[in-house]
Amino acid sequence: MLSFIKPTFLARLMIIGALVCPPAGVSQARRASPATAEQHFQRGIALLEKQQTARAIEELRSAIRLKPRFAEAHNALGLALARNGEVKLASDSFREAAGLDPKLYKAHRNLGRSLQQLGDNDGAVAAFRQSLSIKADDADTRFMLGVALQQKGMAASAISEFREAARLEPRMAEAHFYLGYALAASGKLQEAIPEFETTLKLKPDYSEAYYYLGTARWFSGDANGAAAALKAAVKQMPNHADSHYYLGLALRKIGDAGAKAGELSPSAPDMAGPGNGTRQASQDGEELEGAVDALRATVRLKPNFIQAYNELGLALVAMRDPEGAISAFNMAIRLDPNNMIAHHNLGMALIQKGDYAAAVEQYRRLLALAPESSEAHYNLGLALKNKDLFDEAIVELQRAIALQPSLQEAHYTLGVILLQQGKLGESAAAFKAALAVRPDYAEARYALGTVLQQQGDLTGAIAAFREALKTAPNAPEIHNTLGSALRQQGDTEGARVEFQEAARLNKKKSDVQAAMFAINTGVARLKEGQLDAAIERFEAAVRLAPDDARAHYNLARALLLKGRKEAAQAEYQKARRLDPRIKPLM
Repeated sequence: MLSFIKPTFLARLMIIGALVCPPAGVSQARRASPATAEQHFQRGIALLEKQQTARAIEELRSAIRLKPRFAEAHNALGLALARNGEVKLASDSFREAAGLDPKLYKAHRNLGRSLQQLGDNDGAVAAFRQSLSIKADDADTRFMLGVALQQKGMAASAISEFREAARLEPRMAEAHFYLGYALAASGKLQEAIPEFETTLKLKPDYSEAYYYLGTARWFSGDANGAAAALKAAVKQMPNHADSHYYLGLALRKIGDAGAKAGELSPSAPDMAGPGNGTRQASQDGEELEGAVDALRATVRLKPNFIQAYNELGLALVAMRDPEGAISAFNMAIRLDPNNMIAHHNLGMALIQKGDYAAAVEQYRRLLALAPESSEAHYNLGLALKNKDLFDEAIVELQRAIALQPSLQEAHYTLGVILLQQGKLGESAAAFKAALAVRPDYAEARYALGTVLQQQGDLTGAIAAFREALKTAPNAPEIHNTLGSALRQQGDTEGARVEFQEAARLNKKKSDVQAAMFAINTGVARLKEGQLDAAIERFEAAVRLAPDDARAHYNLARALLLKGRKEAAQAEYQKARRLDPRIKPLM
């Protein structure tokens, strides 16, 4: 990945301190006949600085003809030849200069760079080290040695040289950047991140640094920080596909915190009970839209990027756009017909669409490719259940469990089907098997309670409902069913408390849904430039859901655009208290 060194930067390195004029006190006598070499040398340097390379080469060769042992002239000629693309001849000139004046550290350094360009990394490392034996505190040489060592795969030594270069010249942005890259490549992401941040403080237009900072933050689990850096990267490098790709991943994670990276989680079906109330991941439509835009840009720039189509499909699933997701997954499969993840996800998108017959066909195709896939058997069972083909579904779920006994969702879904068939004992056994894998599985605990309640074991049912509430205290369905069980047992006061809590949670759930609608409407009005209408919607959202950070944040944005800075800051601080990860107020 680290295959680039800025040509302009290297040219600068090769010239810094290398085009040294002879001492100011050169005597008039030396400027007569033998001093003509000095005059040619000075002219060559001046021409080289003006980018007139061909004329510079002529002058420097004239200087050498008159004074063959003129080490500085040989060094300068090497620079001119390198600038002209004649790297092999340049290396010969640098070698000659170093031979004539072994203490001329610049000649050794420049020889190292030319050898590096010629692919002789061993020779380059030796030359750089020779240069440093003469002048150990030269930051540029330290940096070049670090690059050569990095290219040789000597990561630890490269990191050491980059650190020393940055210590010697703290404002050398490239040293911090390459140090950050080397640390990240070695898995030391937390050490790499500050180096990329320092790079950008020194050089705010360093586009690659934004990309590597973003990816380092992403792999460190900081999706918000990653998105901020990667947004800057795509702004500066709009045609850099990987920047768009990782931005899409970061925004998708922010917008759908419950999504698994790379593959849809096989979610258990709804039943009369907690259902999605205890499982629904919070989603931020604006971030998901950004994720879709970024991933679409990725596949536009890299049409054969299979994983990007897969990630695009996942983002569209999160946005409840199964048609778009199906198209993306089909494209991934077209590029790689044996891509198991894309096949899995296509089936799940078909289930989301409600096309269970197509989902069944898809999972049967997948099982032809991977007959031992427990998740494929599970998802086929799920699709068959939704088609009311319960007996076939049970067969597939049992196969899934045989292949992977720890697949908790398969046990749970099997229990749901058996419960629907009235097979209470077998259903209870399936729910208990799910709980043996995952004791805090609230849906399974709740479902077990309903079975026990139907079996007349009110004490066991109440205990199961209370245990489920430890994991899912905000599920109104559990409180309501617990209330029914308590009333059956004769505990009218306990039942009243649970019914009251269920009513409170149902109202809160309704308010949250209404607040989400108000936020989405406000965002739309904000995009249309209708600030007053947007503020009214965001204020309504805050009244409905005062603990929703997004409501306060969007209200702050609208107030800021309206010019009400103090009110905007107050709302932003409320949002920050509710969610410290909230992005900065722009």
